[in-house]
Amino acid sequence: MSDQSRIKKIREQIAFAAADTICFFAPFPAALTKLQQKKWCPVIEKVNGLGCDFKVSDGLDVSPLSQRTNAFLEKRLGALTDESLDAFCVASGGCKSVILALSVLEGFLSADQAFDLSVLEETYQNQFWSADEEAVTARENRKKAVMEACKKLKG
Repeated sequence: MSDQSRIKKIREQIAFAAADTICFFAPFPAALTKLQQKKWCPVIEKVNGLGCDFKVSDGLDVSPLSQRTNAFLEKRLGALTDESLDAFCVASGGCKSVILALSVLEGFLSADQAFDLSVLEETYQNQFWSADEEAVTARENRKKAVMEACKKLKG
């Protein structure tokens, strides 16, 4: 991979991190919000302990990342091999979360745990509403892609 391609991928991941799924809590129902806080906040705190300062929100406004978080992500992702960077991008895309992909990379979470956290709202809603077969199939395919990517990421 060329240096330009690597820089582009890293910048895309940093931009993606500003709208990280697990930083945005559902405003309702209250039970879902509490579940998200319980499951997601410890993960965010662990990643912040590495040198980031991700903030949570119950709104839809996306704020730019701090210089500290930008610098950390640039350095950490820049240290990955080409294959690992590609795998990281697949994992973060499949989980809709740079934080979850980073948690797998750092050994805080397994690939299964990260994926389950990424679909927390969907699985919560499936308790009350019937699951759409197409959506379930799409989720299973995303999970397979994330599992494969995480093997390469950790391997």
